[in-house]
Amino acid sequence: MKTSLIKTLKFFNILFFICLVIACSQKKDDTDYIISKDSIDFETIAKTDFKEAERIADQTIAKAKATQNDTLFLKGYYYRTLLEVNSGVKEKALKDSELTLVYSDKLAEEYYKHKLFIVLGKYYVLQNEYAKAINYYLKARDYFEEHNDLNNLPVTYNGLGILYFEMGDFDGSISNFNKSFEIYNKLGDKRGMAVFYANMGNVYMIKEDFVKAKKYQKECLDTFITLKDTVNIVSTMINLSNIESNLKNHESSLTMLNDALVLSEKIKDSRLKERIYLNYGITYYETHDLDKAKAYFNKQIELTKSIKFPRGRLDALEHLAKIAKNEGKYKDYADYTGSYYKLKDSVYGSEIKQKIEELKWSNEFEKSELEKNLLRSKYDIEKERSNYLIFSIVLVILISVLITGIIWLSYNGNKKTLKISQFENEKLQENIIREQINNEKEKAENELLKLKSQQQELELDLKNREITSISVQLIAKNKLMTEIADLLERSKNSKAAIESDLKSILNQNQNQEKDWEQFREVFEKIHPNFFEKVKTKFPQLSTTDVRICAYIKIGMSLHEVSNLLNITMQSLHTSRYRIRKKLNLEADQNLDDFVNEI
Repeated sequence: MKTSLIKTLKFFNILFFICLVIACSQKKDDTDYIISKDSIDFETIAKTDFKEAERIADQTIAKAKATQNDTLFLKGYYYRTLLEVNSGVKEKALKDSELTLVYSDKLAEEYYKHKLFIVLGKYYVLQNEYAKAINYYLKARDYFEEHNDLNNLPVTYNGLGILYFEMGDFDGSISNFNKSFEIYNKLGDKRGMAVFYANMGNVYMIKEDFVKAKKYQKECLDTFITLKDTVNIVSTMINLSNIESNLKNHESSLTMLNDALVLSEKIKDSRLKERIYLNYGITYYETHDLDKAKAYFNKQIELTKSIKFPRGRLDALEHLAKIAKNEGKYKDYADYTGSYYKLKDSVYGSEIKQKIEELKWSNEFEKSELEKNLLRSKYDIEKERSNYLIFSIVLVILISVLITGIIWLSYNGNKKTLKISQFENEKLQENIIREQINNEKEKAENELLKLKSQQQELELDLKNREITSISVQLIAKNKLMTEIADLLERSKNSKAAIESDLKSILNQNQNQEKDWEQFREVFEKIHPNFFEKVKTKFPQLSTTDVRICAYIKIGMSLHEVSNLLNITMQSLHTSRYRIRKKLNLEADQNLDDFVNEI
């Protein structure tokens, strides 16, 4: 009898161990970090052969549709998003990025998700939406730093450097560029090092330290020559010619442009050729050779028409207007100025429509994300419930079998003990189910709070856009009034009476301070006491500094602020840099974030 009891107990112990292993296997999760060689190879191809990269992306999507393979869908949509952002196809980039996130969540694929965050960071920098850009870049940086991914970390640091550069935070920009260079240098990545040299050259160009800018651009040129990358060689030569021109080395600038033109014609790159014509025109304009300057600006205009690049045509028209004004040819000056503003309205009008379309996609994207998160939460709850139920069932079966065996061997029919055990098992199951219901309810309430918070943010953004629309309406008026007043001052053939009446009309309409007071009145309804707080806390800020801070507060882009103040982008960057100095901001502090916290 004793031997039989021992064998029975051994059997139940083995059965319990096997069931426990099966139950625990339901909870096992593979969290190994695997770098995708496919994505790295594709990005390398995308940098050097866009058409081949496009073919690979389309082929991957086609194969995914044929096999219904989710992994191929994930890779294909990521490839497409990368190419669309790099080539400026904005209307499709957000849609394909959303599909990439859907499949990355479905497959629990964190690597591709954070690779996508780098691409989205670049996308929002190009759209001047810096808050969204930095959010994506920081998520990617933290993830790749945690996994010590030296392939993706320098790309993330480089993106952050460009973001800070665009925001006018040159210290933060240089810091991130240096971090990327350390890794590129460690890996022996010559192309990455060349990109670092180019970016540092651009930083010092904006800071007007042309000696350092030239040093970095020269290093960049030498590296691309080693890599035999003709496109980037020409682009760097154009940058160097610009620096030489600022250093008043006009002969060196023209020599560099001559060499760049030969290479651009060899590779048949019209976009680079257009930049070269622009720099020719600027250099001859600075040396007062106005005939040659006009010839190159006209060549640039013809080329921009053939390649459908209206922004380049704006640069040429602006310089041609300046030349006509200097020569006293006021009819030509009026024609060029009229053409400039007509084209500018066309370009920026289409951009506003594009912004509206992107906002629509963005709202749809966020809505989809919320719905997806809610579904995922419900799915996770159901999955957890299922796992708990399986484990509970296995546990109940084991306990029941063990109790039944022990009762059969020891007491042979003690039904009271069996009923007590069954009652305890039922209570255990009830407690488990009750806890699961409470968890599900708490998660649903949290999601509802998030939805309400995001709705409030959207309403605030709409109010800020009302202020922005009022401000943008003021840009063209003051500019036009100033130009007409200048023409009247120089005119010799107009009658005195007409001249007097026109000046009177101009004086009645040209009232920038009144426009500013109108803006200020609307602004203070949404941000009460803002100006009073700024003046009290930071008396060292000038009136223009305070206005720039107000435009930052409502989220205006750098282009909109420069147009409103009637200054160049370079002057605006300089003004922001000086504001940072007056506020004693640290290198890692963001000016926009600081102003928004006031």
